[in-house]
Amino acid sequence: NPIFILLFAPLFALLWTYSGRKGWEPSTPVKFGLGLLQLGLGFAALWYGASMADERGMVALPWLLLGYLLHTTGELCLSPVGLSMVTRLSPARIVSTVMGAWFLATAFSAYLAGIIATFTGVSHGGDRGSAVPAPTETVDIYGSVFGQIAMAAVISALIIFILAPKLTQWMHEGENGQESA
Repeated sequence: NPIFILLFAPLFALLWTYSGRKGWEPSTPVKFGLGLLQLGLGFAALWYGASMADERGMVALPWLLLGYLLHTTGELCLSPVGLSMVTRLSPARIVSTVMGAWFLATAFSAYLAGIIATFTGVSHGGDRGSAVPAPTETVDIYGSVFGQIAMAAVISALIIFILAPKLTQWMHEGENGQESA
């Protein structure tokens, strides 16, 4: 993830700058939708990779790399754009409070990730309750959870794409010289 961020952050900055100059830059809600779509596609790659596991339950490394790549590019559509949106749309006297709420939401998402991780909890039971189970016993469980997350993220992205024109209108993007993030 850090390597992908270092590689792709400058490219995304150039992409948004170039598309903004050409008048093609997507609105902030569309960028959020693109981020969620890439998150969903990243989890779909992990799900598909799990379905292609070998007889030992091992998954080829390219599926993990593809998942990380899509998650990172999705993050690059969300994180800087979201920070910009928070500072631009918040009343000046409470920008820091709203920014704190943005980071609190990030913290809540980490908590939610922990809850989702419990759905992948597996054990051998008996005397070996603390042993790590073989990949053949867990790959389908992980794959199922990854598939469910992929579906939820893609559906969420589609909802955002549908709502994007109205959200953009409510945000007054493009009015009075305001640029989208």
